[in-house]
Amino acid sequence: MLWDKYKFKLDKYIYENWTFRIVTLVLVAVIVFQSYIIAQKAQNQRVIVLPPKVTKEFWVTGNKISKSYLEQMGQFVAFYLFNVSPNTAKTSIENILAYVEPQFYSKVKALLYEQVNYITQNDISRVFYPSVVKIEPGVIKVIGIIKDIIGNKVVNQQQVELNIGYTIKEGRFWINSIVVKPYKG
Repeated sequence: MLWDKYKFKLDKYIYENWTFRIVTLVLVAVIVFQSYIIAQKAQNQRVIVLPPKVTKEFWVTGNKISKSYLEQMGQFVAFYLFNVSPNTAKTSIENILAYVEPQFYSKVKALLYEQVNYITQNDISRVFYPSVVKIEPGVIKVIGIIKDIIGNKVVNQQQVELNIGYTIKEGRFWINSIVVKPYKG
């Protein structure tokens, strides 16, 4: 009789043990599957970043960015770089410096403040009329006409090409170079 009770309890514990093992394995499998799905969703996450003036729809996914966002950023940088007067030059440059990559910050800041000093010392107002924005890997090219105005006279008018070197890190747009040169068509 004792053997029957013992055997019954032993069988019951063995059955419970196997049930707990199977349930545990199923739960581990569910956790692994959910972790995989979460990791996939985290890598495919789109971050929406708004430039100061939004004119087109755009998207950002990790280190990939839409062409329309790059066009808008090119126009944004060109606007603040070239549409300046002695009163607005410093503020315009500060708006651009917020997007400059940290390792290039001091070099770009020095070049931009050189331009600010030139504009304020010569009392120049500058206007830029963009005509074309071209996107290449790592470079945004903004082509347009720049006019320097002193008083009410246009003292200089030329077609220029602004090359903005950029990188995208974790969805953030960083400027790493700004080069202005005459446009040769």
